[in-house]
Amino acid sequence: MGTSNLSRNTYSDRAAHGDGVPAAATRVSDAAWLDAILEFERALATAAADVSVIDADARAAAISVIDAVELDFDAVSAASAAGANPAIPIVAQLKKQAEDQGVSTAGIHLGATSQDAIDTAMVLCLRRAASHTLSRTTEIERILRMMAVTHRATPIMGRTLGQQALPTTFGLVAATWLQIGSAARAAFEDAVDALPLQYAGATGTLAATHPHGLRIHDRLAELLELETWPLAWHSDRQPLVAVASAAARLAGAARKVAGDVIFYSATEVGEVREGAPGGSSSMPHKANPAAAIACDGYARRTPALAATMFDSLDCRLQRGTGSWHAEWQTMRELIAATDSAIARIHVSLAGLIVDADAMAAKLPDNPDVGHAAALVDDILERTADL
Repeated sequence: MGTSNLSRNTYSDRAAHGDGVPAAATRVSDAAWLDAILEFERALATAAADVSVIDADARAAAISVIDAVELDFDAVSAASAAGANPAIPIVAQLKKQAEDQGVSTAGIHLGATSQDAIDTAMVLCLRRAASHTLSRTTEIERILRMMAVTHRATPIMGRTLGQQALPTTFGLVAATWLQIGSAARAAFEDAVDALPLQYAGATGTLAATHPHGLRIHDRLAELLELETWPLAWHSDRQPLVAVASAAARLAGAARKVAGDVIFYSATEVGEVREGAPGGSSSMPHKANPAAAIACDGYARRTPALAATMFDSLDCRLQRGTGSWHAEWQTMRELIAATDSAIARIHVSLAGLIVDADAMAAKLPDNPDVGHAAALVDDILERTADL
């Protein structure tokens, strides 16, 4: 049997690869994270030289070693267990290679602690993965806007508490999906944009580079295009928790749409149908809303993952013991699961077939939809600038 180089399992990763675009999961993989640690170290050497804390030769020596290093992921993993984080063996390997080459180690990991490298690498990975996810949400919002306009006056039976109630319009259904999704997307985007650099030294005082630490910090943030505040957040995990909360909210918004699509696709309802429904291994007559179902599955994982991130707020003293360590896989899995949920609901909506006749068959003559059209217009206007 052939093997895949994807980081998780075939179902999970392929779901987000289904449209041919590399999943966000590849941007938060172990390889991407370790590469981002090296990116931090490279930028740190440059920042220190730019503010004249080290000379050009020390910078060049550090960059040459970092660029030439070949990380053995298995070896780093094994060493990480011994030292409780992956930055320790990576920095040790860089310094050893510099010594073996007879070049200066002055520009390697200057004034930094392992948490600086790890947190900044996490931030870099999250921003790149989120950029991919957000590009999909933009397309989803475009689809929903078009759907809301097209079906602004298409009546459909409203359901409350699982029972038929009074008529509404499918345009308002789609506009409500847009309202929920656009607000969640905006919150996610804001949280990601606010992610800061971590460079604070052993106990968050930048003592090792005093009195130059803050200048290095600000130049490093500029090079990596990250926010500069909080200046030190070793034990203040709110920046990552904000992203985790917003990611779970975004996945939940997708799940809301998925749940509605699944209901409307039921055989006895038949008001919508996915353009490429899934089949059944034993019942060939079935047309399952497979993309919406997959979205629901991924989104269901996100609240528990976000809860673990909220638990990391109990980050004691100047560095967490266990709480920080629990973030590393949790945060990356949360982003990957959110991206998969978004990818699948995108597929579901992009090919969604709306059966207005099936909707009409469940309605009374001359259905009164109240202010539905005005509500659609209001949502379209209010979400235009989100």
